[in-house]
Amino acid sequence: MTENKPIIRMYFARIKEAFYDLSEEEKSEFMRKDREEMDELGMKVLMMIDCRWSNEEWDFVGIEEWPSIEALEERGRFEKEELEAFRYVESRTYLGTCESFAEYGKE
Repeated sequence: MTENKPIIRMYFARIKEAFYDLSEEEKSEFMRKDREEMDELGMKVLMMIDCRWSNEEWDFVGIEEWPSIEALEERGRFEKEELEAFRYVESRTYLGTCESFAEYGKE
């Protein structure tokens, strides 16, 4: 990646039973810490889709924009070491950069 483009992270997430077992206070604290760290790192939510009603595999699909790969590396560390998100969410992620579709298939 030689260009200085924002990094797009697409994720698929399923909430685990362990999250639902937390008290309301613990859930609120988890989400507060999570959001504060995302904001500090400059993440922008481009889209979040609630697909619980239509999909048995994933609860949410989201697309985020991150300012750099370094911000995402820090985010990964935070999710693993501080949030221990793996205890509460199963997920799959894909990284990429935005490309224009405007000229696709045009001569």
